[in-house]
Amino acid sequence: MILIAGSFPVDGTKREAIIEATSAVRVATLAEDGCFEYRFSFACDDDNTVLIFEEWRDQEALTAHFSTPHLAAFQGQMVQFLVGAPSIDRYEASSKGTLR
Repeated sequence: MILIAGSFPVDGTKREAIIEATSAVRVATLAEDGCFEYRFSFACDDDNTVLIFEEWRDQEALTAHFSTPHLAAFQGQMVQFLVGAPSIDRYEASSKGTLR
């Protein structure tokens, strides 16, 4: 399983447009084979930071995602919202379970 977690420094005054853009790419991405989670949120302590969390079956599914038209469109939209470079990390996990 591949996990992606990161943050995007954004212009928080464009919140509604950011929500619209992230919602559209989320719906399209969740329909992709191998995508288990694809979520954006604003940091609770900073309206100028958008967080991303993704969960993928494997690298093949993630690689296929990188060539989708909806991701290309989203990346084109995000340029107008970014105020710095995103920070995104990739993790590999061998299992998943409920935290108790």
